[in-house]
Amino acid sequence: MVAYGGRVAVIGCRGSIEINPRDTMAKESCIMGVALFFATPAESRQCAALLSAGGEAGWLRPVVGSQVPLDQAPQAHHDIIQCPGAAGKIVLTM
Repeated sequence: MVAYGGRVAVIGCRGSIEINPRDTMAKESCIMGVALFFATPAESRQCAALLSAGGEAGWLRPVVGSQVPLDQAPQAHHDIIQCPGAAGKIVLTM
């Protein structure tokens, strides 16, 4: 599903995945793992600014699976871990 020359950034993981290298070669694409806990404070600020800009410009469109009140965070955490094939993210609201 990645475009020709596209990039996939893996941030967080709930388990193993299987990748066929021929699929990435055919599209000359790139798959990169990202560990944000190694980022410097300056890199974290830059990342936040770029994410904000992408949301405002419309080229970053996160998939939100559900919105859950903060007091139900334990149940939301259980649901995301135990639900195989979950799509989108759970957003905690205040």
